Amino acid sequence: MKINIRLVAKHPFAERLKDKLLAITHHLSFETSCKKDMLDLFVSTYSIFIKQDTLTGSLIAKEPKPMAVYSPQIIRHILIGLGYLAPEIDPNPDLTKFAPWKRNDNSLTDQPTEEAIKRFQKQYSQKLVVSGNADAETRSVIEDTVKGLQNRLKFHGFATNAEIPSDKPFYGPATYTAVKRFQKSQGLTENGIATTQQRQILQQPTLQNKPQTQPQSQVKLIDLYSQFKKNPQNPSYIAALNNLQQNLPKDVLNKVTNKWRGTNDQNPEIVKLTNLFTYYDDNNANHRDALNHLQSQITPAVSQAFLSLWNKK
Repeated sequence: MKINIRLVAKHPFAERLKDKLLAITHHLSFETSCKKDMLDLFVSTYSIFIKQDTLTGSLIAKEPKPMAVYSPQIIRHILIGLGYLAPEIDPNPDLTKFAPWKRNDNSLTDQPTEEAIKRFQKQYSQKLVVSGNADAETRSVIEDTVKGLQNRLKFHGFATNAEIPSDKPFYGPATYTAVKRFQKSQGLTENGIATTQQRQILQQPTLQNKPQTQPQSQVKLIDLYSQFKKNPQNPSYIAALNNLQQNLPKDVLNKVTNKWRGTNDQNPEIVKLTNLFTYYDDNNANHRDALNHLQSQITPAVSQAFLSLWNKK
């Protein structure tokens, strides 16, 4: 029996396969079915390392596809950026690498992250098993999804190839900034998070610029402060502020507190929003900074609930 094999030179898999085939074919013939079965078994075992060259019919070494998305930290940022995992603001973000969300490189087994992975998998359930486990298939689809988002952002002129290279499928500051540019052009909340609905908008061949407008239901805290000052004992005002305090993340309240006091404590004693309204001084730069930051962190959904309580008779 004579076997002609063309292998990529010095490839470790190729060298191993070459040595084994030479050793086996030197001693075996196809005179018995047993020996043929042995050779077939060996070739099938090593076939994971090679692929068929359709031009020559010879065997060549298969290069494994590199997986760019692998770090739990990176995966969490992508899940946040695509709208599957709730964001948390990093007090000291590394804007050379990541969007300004808290980074956690622990294993992806905490409940919020597993639920976020499941939500992602459900959206691509034709390709993925909904397990909450970020397996190789899930990571590959995550990578493709981010690349697709980045390509559409570049297609519509919100980023350049230099800003977002095609070989970096991460949700870093360039992608975050490009999403905010897109959101501003469409009159959307500028939070850098590209939800499913927003990614569908980006799939359109052309976009119509829509200048940002303040939603009618959006809280304007400086106006509400004026109302509160006239009637600080109003039960509706107090209930609305207490409810707002309960619905804001701790890191947001920490930052509001530090701005209010002009401090930079890691775990400050959080200021009550009722006290913030009671003692607010518009001539105090710290107070203005705190109120403006608080204003920027109120989402439309939280704003609607807040105003409903505030205006309750």
